[in-house]
Amino acid sequence: MDFTGERYIPEVHGNIELEHMHRYLLASQIAMGKDILDIACGEGYGTALLAGKAKNITGVDISAETINHARKKYAKENINFMVGSCTEIPLPDKSIDLVVSFETIEHLEEHDLMMKEIKRVMRSNGVLLISSPDKYYYSVEPGYHNPFHKKELYQHEFRQLIEEYFKNTLYFEQRVIYGSMVLSNSFPTLTMSYFKENETIKSANGIIRPTYWIALASDADLPELMTGIYECPINESEIVREWTKVVETRDETIATLQSQIAEHAQLIETLRSQLTE
Repeated sequence: MDFTGERYIPEVHGNIELEHMHRYLLASQIAMGKDILDIACGEGYGTALLAGKAKNITGVDISAETINHARKKYAKENINFMVGSCTEIPLPDKSIDLVVSFETIEHLEEHDLMMKEIKRVMRSNGVLLISSPDKYYYSVEPGYHNPFHKKELYQHEFRQLIEEYFKNTLYFEQRVIYGSMVLSNSFPTLTMSYFKENETIKSANGIIRPTYWIALASDADLPELMTGIYECPINESEIVREWTKVVETRDETIATLQSQIAEHAQLIETLRSQLTE
């Protein structure tokens, strides 16, 4: 499949890979032995990842072309790919233990209808793991517009939506960062972030300026979900690779100019010789 920006494909690297893969790795912690729905599964890479632990998993996407691609690429006994939408999920009532929905809700406006459909297919003790870009930090602050997004949510709007449909909720923050990480090796701890603003060190719980919010929600007790890091070597990071391209282009330009200068210098010497003669 070609990358258009609407759906992530695993052949594309950089920040988008870190963001998407990390979410599915998070979901894999609570996927063991479950009947799972991956709604808006896209190319199918995440469905295939979760299939390694799931009892059965269904990947649903609105694009027939995308689903046909996924069926061919990720054929496995416990995977079923189906054409469908978030507002019309092609599954029976109360058939799913875990619903995974990553970077989906912002692609449609019918958020309440999507939540109702998710609740319909979930069993009474089912769990939802869903992500959404933070409208302020994703779009407003950087002045960015994603042409594939129809209705983004601010943090409080996302929380209100989830809490309207589920009794128990837990929230996680996500953002690609560069810095020093200090984590407990013995037992889970809360995460504290530090940042420098106008020569003053400030701190905050969790991640500062999260680009994405991830909600874990259920009407039953919530499963334990460990936070973590999906590491990328700094030399392979998106910003370093982009600057490497800039430097390579600059070096090529310099080499071309130096070659032209040498040619012009040779021409000048030839003309001087002719004048002398």
